[in-house]
Amino acid sequence: MKHYKLYKRFELSNNLKLALAVFIAGLSTVAVAQFCPPQYQEEFVQPMFESATEALNEEIDAVDDSLSTELQTYSQRINSAVAILTKQKAVASNQIADTNRTAAQQTATALSTMSQEERVKQARFTFGGEFGQGYQPCAVYAGRTLIANRDADMGEETRNRTMSEVAAAPGRYFDPGQVRTSMLQEHRALYCTADEVASGMCDSVGSMPGASVNVATLFAPVMEADTLYQAKVAFINNVTGLPDAPVPATAANTPAATAYALAKAQKDALASPAINSFKAAQLDYTGITTTHGGSDIPGAVRMEREVQRYLGNTPEYDTWTKAMAAQNSRGLLVEMLKIKALDLKQQEDQYRQYERMEANLAVLVAGQMRSQTERVNNAAAQATAAQVKSQIH
Repeated sequence: MKHYKLYKRFELSNNLKLALAVFIAGLSTVAVAQFCPPQYQEEFVQPMFESATEALNEEIDAVDDSLSTELQTYSQRINSAVAILTKQKAVASNQIADTNRTAAQQTATALSTMSQEERVKQARFTFGGEFGQGYQPCAVYAGRTLIANRDADMGEETRNRTMSEVAAAPGRYFDPGQVRTSMLQEHRALYCTADEVASGMCDSVGSMPGASVNVATLFAPVMEADTLYQAKVAFINNVTGLPDAPVPATAANTPAATAYALAKAQKDALASPAINSFKAAQLDYTGITTTHGGSDIPGAVRMEREVQRYLGNTPEYDTWTKAMAAQNSRGLLVEMLKIKALDLKQQEDQYRQYERMEANLAVLVAGQMRSQTERVNNAAAQATAAQVKSQIH
């Protein structure tokens, strides 16, 4: 706009010059017309007019060239400025778009994080160990799993250990003299009492005097590697007695061998419930290694700890009480189910004890019936013999 004004001012100045020149030329023409002959007017004005026109055209061309150069320069600058401004606007738009996108992403991330935290809080409150799963769910679950696995293996363990540890196990034949010697040596080494030493039966008091003949040994909690475990085995062997001698191979098919095997089978069947009860008590108070349950403390000790958690008078009971105060309704229900499950386990153990008691009572009845049958048979034999004798006389 500034250059345009200069151009207008310059154009106006040149027009004035041109008008002045024409005016002067007119005056000159008039003067010549007054003082000179007419044939000399055009010759006088024409060179001046051409010279002025030429100068004017040169000035106009110079101004036009200058303006064109300046206009071109400023046009390039304007175009560059417009391009820069456009680019800046584009960059600013991109920055604004990136800022908006980043803000939207951050907002979405914040909302997602808040939602996730709310879900985590809700899940922790509903299912977490502090509020919705009862008291120490992982530790309690591990203990209950050990109890379940131990119970699953206990039947097989009882059968296997009966055959491997009880000398007079049902169906087992062994040299009674050899077993007697082994039992006597073990007794003198470990279980001799002061009275036995005084009587000369032992040289010194053993490390566990009288343990092999005391039923309390069965109910002492020990691990399998403890020497008291051997005392439990020795007690059961002292109760069941010596094994039955094997039948020689040369007499295996004789009637006497057949009668011997039948009598032993009857005796073993009658003794089996008592032996099974002894082994069950022994294993219940012994920490053994089972096939599925692994190595654990005695089952009776673990059950005692489970019960003490809910009955009080222990530090764990105090911890359990504090944990219950923070539980929601679901956690309290879960804890009630755990207590009910423990109660069912105790009922199962009691039922098994009743089964063993029933079996032992049945054996006692069977033994009495056998004794009665033997007396009846003896009385019948005596009556028959007396009748035969009376007929002979």
